[in-house]
Amino acid sequence: MELQNFSEKNFYSRKNSKAILRPPENTKNIENTKIAVIGGGPAGKYCSTELAKKGFSVSIYEKNKIGGTCLNYGCTYVTGLREMADIINNLNIVNSNKEIKDNTKLEDVISFKELQKNISNILTKIRGKLEGDLLKYNNIKLYNEEFKEEYKKNYDYIVYATGKEYTNNYNGVECLIHSDIVNLEELPEKILIVGGGTVAMEYASLFSNYGCEVVVYVRSKFLKMIEDKDIRDYILKFITFKIINDENQLNELLNDSSYTKILAIGGKATIKTDDNLKVIGKDNEYACGDCVIGKGGTTPISRMEGKVVAENIYNELNNKPPIKPNYNNIPNTIRLDLNISYVGKQTDDFKIIPNSVGKGDFFRVFNHIGINKIYYENNRVVGAISMSPSMETIPYFAQYLNGVNIYDGFIEVHPSTDPFYKIFGSR
Repeated sequence: MELQNFSEKNFYSRKNSKAILRPPENTKNIENTKIAVIGGGPAGKYCSTELAKKGFSVSIYEKNKIGGTCLNYGCTYVTGLREMADIINNLNIVNSNKEIKDNTKLEDVISFKELQKNISNILTKIRGKLEGDLLKYNNIKLYNEEFKEEYKKNYDYIVYATGKEYTNNYNGVECLIHSDIVNLEELPEKILIVGGGTVAMEYASLFSNYGCEVVVYVRSKFLKMIEDKDIRDYILKFITFKIINDENQLNELLNDSSYTKILAIGGKATIKTDDNLKVIGKDNEYACGDCVIGKGGTTPISRMEGKVVAENIYNELNNKPPIKPNYNNIPNTIRLDLNISYVGKQTDDFKIIPNSVGKGDFFRVFNHIGINKIYYENNRVVGAISMSPSMETIPYFAQYLNGVNIYDGFIEVHPSTDPFYKIFGSR
């Protein structure tokens, strides 16, 4: 179901709220403070619930779909596409010893149109769940409309969680962007992807697994966020798409009508804040998530920033010092044929650990596909890269059961540890 239009007249809330509210120190100020959160993605939703727990009256304005880019067009949607690509990839690994090799393609299993429909149905259910989660708080109102400048006079604080702005034009050629791909009904035969980061590579990998002919244009390095050159070279051995960095080749493909063009070079952040996420030059205005210039750009960071903003508004009203978001050691994951996770620094002092039999590795293990590196500095572990699709949640939970409060300052591995982050992240 789509998010309904809400107004003061038709707004409803769930009775017998189960939300746990922290008794505010300055109850009068808190109860009389109205806050507008613009954007219902990971940053806006998490900030809103944190504010509601503290007793604030919160209005969320979402002009598109609750869940924002992450749920509807980004990491969660791409996870659905990737799951199907993994099925096809494993089928091809199992059949690789056949004398006559005929690779399985997406259309051999399910039509792209049907796959898109199935993913859409799941996302609709998730949006309904997100909406229900918000309505557990009697002091949150949800509006499916664009926030207008004249609304500001009705609120004491404004929180921007509006995401990035994206262009669909590259060198004068119109391309598809993330919000267009969900509307594709036919699987393209040939695809040109412009971009060398996580999103570009995830698109390239899964569409290649589906049986498309994929070319990726990178302006600098392939997966430049991975500093370890040996790791990048290793990944190149297993990719099933072509990478180019010649502009003449790019222009030729941009003007080739047989190619579907996808632009995946990232968006533009629009709001500058101080170190405490307060908007520069504005009183009582904060920002969090992808709209903040020079900050994070992943779902875990967006949620963390949303929590920081909620805490800083609370602190401001109670004459407490503001806090800063902590961007150290944020885990990142790239979902290719090999899932690649990395955190911390990459140094010249390391140990290599090969993958063993396990989830996602059973049919690969004897081909020795996938490695893991642990990086050291002054005999201390400072970072890691993993290509093992292990369950990230259990080590955290085991420490919790053993009495180690690992969830203080817990940073999620998105999307694997989402449920645990929800339960323990704010404690």
